Amino acid sequence: MGFNIADFKGVLSKHGLAADNLFMVKIIGGPSNKMGDDMIFFCRSVTLPEIDLQTTSYKKQGFGAITRRPIGLELPVLPTVFMVDSNFEILKFFHAWIQQVINYSTAGGNQSTNAGQQPYEIGYQEDYGRGEIEVTVYSWHQEAITYQYKMSGAYPIQVGNITQAWANGGEVMTLPVGFAYDKIELTGENTGRLIGPDGTSNGLLSYLSAINTFAQAIRSLDRPDDLQSLINQGVNVSTIYNAF
Repeated sequence: MGFNIADFKGVLSKHGLAADNLFMVKIIGGPSNKMGDDMIFFCRSVTLPEIDLQTTSYKKQGFGAITRRPIGLELPVLPTVFMVDSNFEILKFFHAWIQQVINYSTAGGNQSTNAGQQPYEIGYQEDYGRGEIEVTVYSWHQEAITYQYKMSGAYPIQVGNITQAWANGGEVMTLPVGFAYDKIELTGENTGRLIGPDGTSNGLLSYLSAINTFAQAIRSLDRPDDLQSLINQGVNVSTIYNAF
């Protein structure tokens, strides 16, 4: 089938195209934020994170062409750029947040503490890593159609440089911020289930059941005193083996 410009235009008109400037970034958690919900209007840009698989090289026959096999999942840094308000509340918010991660301040002296942290002391993740970032992308044609990225366990690891210059023509001050996070949820993903479609337990429940069987069998192991005890021990060892 050859390329036809009319068909191309017809398909694009049928499905439409998404725009890359219709989005909203919402941050839940972090330190006290005087801007409140108004902060969602100050994120100037965001790079939606890729799903980055870690792979290892593999040769099927031990020689020849190299193929790749997945061995893990890496969650990349979430880059954002925020416009800075005239009261510098954006700066205060992110500097206070990253100070919860590592107390970079020695303003009160080398033995001073801030929220229990001495200078250059690393905080507990349960204190600084409770943030949640929601990036909602809107459809060009219908506001009701959205695609959402949700990052949990988020916290800033990069509060970037701000360039000031007399030559700048009154441009808006911007602040690049990079976030780390523990978990990502996407609109297009399939939601896992604890019970399969046929009513049987999935791997998680089977694993928990195996752990219980394993523990019970371990508790029953003892030094055999006679032939029957030895036979029973063989049955218990078989149970442990079959549990996994």
